[in-house]
Amino acid sequence: MEKQDTPEFSRTVAVETVKEEAAFAIEATPAEREYLARRLGVVSVDLLTADLRLIRMMGAMVRLEGQLAAEVTQSCVVTLAPVHSRIAATVDRRYGPPEALAETDSEDVGLEDDDVPEVLVNGVIDLGEAVAEQLALEIDPFPRAEGAEFPGYASGPVPTETTKSPFAALGDLLKKQK
Repeated sequence: MEKQDTPEFSRTVAVETVKEEAAFAIEATPAEREYLARRLGVVSVDLLTADLRLIRMMGAMVRLEGQLAAEVTQSCVVTLAPVHSRIAATVDRRYGPPEALAETDSEDVGLEDDDVPEVLVNGVIDLGEAVAEQLALEIDPFPRAEGAEFPGYASGPVPTETTKSPFAALGDLLKKQK
């Protein structure tokens, strides 16, 4: 397979075609899932679907919201055994043209500081790329097969009864000296 100039999973929608609201159901093909697996550094993306809506907001602003469902196979970070996971996540983004974003104060559209709208490029939103980016955020960066342990290293907090305070060690030394 040869890499394309477009994203691995591209489903573009011209914003001008969305009057008030539009619904979309998208699914990655086997070839797109293979490209995404390479991009995301996983063994395979076995399923990727999304049910999305584009909603007109104030002025030229558009909101993308919906749900994605994915099945991903990764390698265990300890044993390299395959780790299968199901991912269900929410997609929620806002878009606007560059000129509208420059003129619009985030208070005017009811957005929080960390929820800055993305710039529309040529009046098009790529639904597939938005879903792929959300999937990348949802994938476990350190997957472990069930029961996998890394000998010699703690895989969680050390129980408090086995942890000895430095002051307790000093107390033991004082007891020994007496």
